[in-house]
Amino acid sequence: MRNNGSLSRPPHGSRFPGTLRRRLLKGLGANAIGQVLNLSSRVLLAPLFLRAWGADAYGTWLLLSSFVAYLALMDMGGQLYIVNRLTQAYSEQDFALFRKVLHTGLAAFLIMSTAVFLLFIAALSSVPSDLFLPASSKTDDTIVVWVLAILAFQFLFSLPLGILLGTYRAVGLLPRGTMLHNLVFFLQLIFTVGALWLGGGMVWIASMETLPFLLVATFAAGEINKRFPQFGLLSLKEADYSTALTCIKPSLHFFSIQIAQLFSIQGMVLIVGAVLAPLQVVIFSTIRTMVAAMRQLLGFITLSAWPELTRLDVEQETDKLFVMFRTIIRSTLVVAAVIIVTLYFFGGTIYRLWLGGTVAYQQTIMDLFLVYAFELVFWTVCSHLLMATNKHHTLAKVVLGSSLLMIALAYLGGQYFGLRGIVAGMIASDLLLPFWLVPYLVNRYQKRFSMRFFLKELAPIIGSLIGAVLMPWLTPLILLLLSAWWASSIRSMAILK
Repeated sequence: MRNNGSLSRPPHGSRFPGTLRRRLLKGLGANAIGQVLNLSSRVLLAPLFLRAWGADAYGTWLLLSSFVAYLALMDMGGQLYIVNRLTQAYSEQDFALFRKVLHTGLAAFLIMSTAVFLLFIAALSSVPSDLFLPASSKTDDTIVVWVLAILAFQFLFSLPLGILLGTYRAVGLLPRGTMLHNLVFFLQLIFTVGALWLGGGMVWIASMETLPFLLVATFAAGEINKRFPQFGLLSLKEADYSTALTCIKPSLHFFSIQIAQLFSIQGMVLIVGAVLAPLQVVIFSTIRTMVAAMRQLLGFITLSAWPELTRLDVEQETDKLFVMFRTIIRSTLVVAAVIIVTLYFFGGTIYRLWLGGTVAYQQTIMDLFLVYAFELVFWTVCSHLLMATNKHHTLAKVVLGSSLLMIALAYLGGQYFGLRGIVAGMIASDLLLPFWLVPYLVNRYQKRFSMRFFLKELAPIIGSLIGAVLMPWLTPLILLLLSAWWASSIRSMAILK
């Protein structure tokens, strides 16, 4: 193991606070609070904005926010890779490497964010506001420029803040880092509601949404520097050009995965719009939104476990890594199965209550989406193990190839079979590439994750789903047995001290 020699290495297992199980439970709780805050923000703010500003001004605000949101792509996968490397360095207690990676990451994002912000401001001064807004908008050009500038600063400042909060994750304090991230959302919600109540306009709201980033960043920087003075956080004197260069390629692999996922999500809507009528776009988008709950729960579980997977890989704790990943994949698949059964039997009722019967429900489209979502959950949870351990190079190519194949097959399916053909093309593209190839990459990383292992995890889930569809009256018993099978993996986590 590497060590800088200036600090003695603590006994094995003492470098992270508490037990692994306790950290996982706290992480799940922190992420749950984040989900509640996110949902609350979506539910509360829309009617408040409409009441305070009216539909025209609120629509303008949404357009400006959406336009600037693309600046977040300037991350280019760097946050994921840098935080992974920080976790690895801290697991080895290599503080010299930790400082070098941390200082380099913060310096790189601060410099890049500043440069992009200045270029963005320069572009705003020479581009007419008509480029951002429809001709019917009544918003003053000066307000548009100010709002775009403030929101651009917010999104670009969030990049170095991501590294800062990622430091908590790297040292085994993921719950605290997540709660600070939640604090940003909470303060944004409180400040925005207060500003709307006081009659604030767009510039004021944009400022109130940006202020929490500055407050939390100041607190986090001070706390990390106090608790971990060996990191030398405030100096950034160990930022290193050669270290930055080594981060580029693996970061871009993460970025290509993110872009491929975004391409698939947005590309499918464009395909439906190009091939079918606008009503089919609405049906496709609304049903996909309902099914997307599975993917959100997937992130809820795997994000809490991500730094622990990184740590166990570095420390070569293969038995614990095996148990943890089995628990993650089984928990995710069981939750997915429960959601699939719920939407299969009650999706129509939920859909009609949600949309008030304005759009006709199509059970066949829902059934196809449920098949696709199950495939997606399975191979995505496998991909997270590869990403957490920085074994994501080939994965990036697989995901990008799958995205392009999905676009092609969905387009062909839509031409001949309508909306059913589009979703069937999505199912086929996943079966042809990531559904089997991503688990194969996991097996290459660790031989214990063999085909037999994946079949043992998939068979009870698939069998339960088939049984629930063919024998609906047995569904409660099937879900009970499935829960007992899941509980057996939870008990096996006793070795995760």
